[in-house]
Amino acid sequence: MRTLGSSGNASVRRKTLLFVAIAFLFLPSSLPGQKSAKQVEGIGQQEYRDRRERIVSMLDSGSALVMKAIDARTRSNDVSYRYRQESNFLYLTGFNEPNCYVLIVPRGVTIEGATSTIVLFVPPGHDLLSQPAQAAREIVLPNSRFKDMFDMALTGLTMLYYSAPDLGFRHDWINAKALFIERESRKQFEETHPGIKVKPAGSLIAAARSIKSAAEVDLIQAAIDMTGSGLQRAMKICKPGTWEYELQAEIEYEMTRHGADYESFPSIIGSGGNSLILHYDVNKRQTKSGDLIVMDVGAEYKAYAADITRTIPVSGKFTKAQREVYEVVLRAQKEVIQMIKPGISMGDLDARTRSIITEAGYGAFIRHGVSHPLGIDVHDVAAGFELKPGMVITVEPGIYIPADAQTVKPEFRGFGIRIEDDVLVTETGYRLLSGNIPKEIREIEAIMKR
Repeated sequence: MRTLGSSGNASVRRKTLLFVAIAFLFLPSSLPGQKSAKQVEGIGQQEYRDRRERIVSMLDSGSALVMKAIDARTRSNDVSYRYRQESNFLYLTGFNEPNCYVLIVPRGVTIEGATSTIVLFVPPGHDLLSQPAQAAREIVLPNSRFKDMFDMALTGLTMLYYSAPDLGFRHDWINAKALFIERESRKQFEETHPGIKVKPAGSLIAAARSIKSAAEVDLIQAAIDMTGSGLQRAMKICKPGTWEYELQAEIEYEMTRHGADYESFPSIIGSGGNSLILHYDVNKRQTKSGDLIVMDVGAEYKAYAADITRTIPVSGKFTKAQREVYEVVLRAQKEVIQMIKPGISMGDLDARTRSIITEAGYGAFIRHGVSHPLGIDVHDVAAGFELKPGMVITVEPGIYIPADAQTVKPEFRGFGIRIEDDVLVTETGYRLLSGNIPKEIREIEAIMKR
């Protein structure tokens, strides 16, 4: 073995430290216990059938429900946006493609001598057309037969629930007036079909969507874990001079590497004064020493969303003022999470959040509520505000102190802090789904120091 002098040892130590630093940067950012995307099963066909049957049970014999898949959207000329199905249709069918329909008629429609209460219409060549029927009251047909079957189903109806994802509020800019196209569509239908009232289908489906099955929770958990991996990667590479879009790219790369299909919303990477902008998504500022960065991001996996926020110091260490405000936000979040159980309302959570932050002297700098439902949509539907077992919600207190705030000392001005986690309501309390994603000051500073 060759013996090295002191200068040789120093050289070896420098090389070793450099190797360790590089290796650490490229270590997988998986969270403890995180499953890969291949280990998480999606929603099975039986669960989709059960969902449709639940809608059947909610309708009377004079009612029916009809839904259409959203059309593909053009981005520019002959380039389309990446397709993403309308959420209610996706919830009932699992079809992430256009040109599909679902028709639910509790009294049944006769098709080639047999009576079916649920009819799915799919494009020619669709896999389901070649598979044997899986439910006695359900049938799959080519979409070319939709119009005839729909007209047949209308006979004797008194109520039609429908979802029209392509219709909605429009602002007619040339005439400077609001147009409610969906309202006009319902009015026209009712004039053409006397005796049938038309209602949106969303209210029927919201009650079912608000309570998540075990399979849905698994998908949300997977999306959360992917998001956490991205956030930890951003913590590792962040330093003064890093551009916001670099952090965005690293986060989204890591989420995609773990299997994410999309981002569940445009990534928010707000540094310095941008940390005060709630839905900032330009992400083009270069960070500076002393900045805080609010990183509000989420992966979407097999149609289910995550929504996590972490706030970190660009320099790797919080200032005394930043630390004080951060601890108020963190204390409020922890206490509010502890409140979560069936019967509590989201209003109760919000009121307690405001009370804690106000008592700490920062009540004037609250700019949003503390919670919203999470699921197929990042701001998911809910049937009322009372928490029930199976609901998944966010808890996201924040304090935003503008640069011109005169009621606080200068060192407390010009930054925002938000901490957001995702929580499952259980029979007896809650389960923190994002608990493995670092948020304590000592954890964040330790990761960034390395």
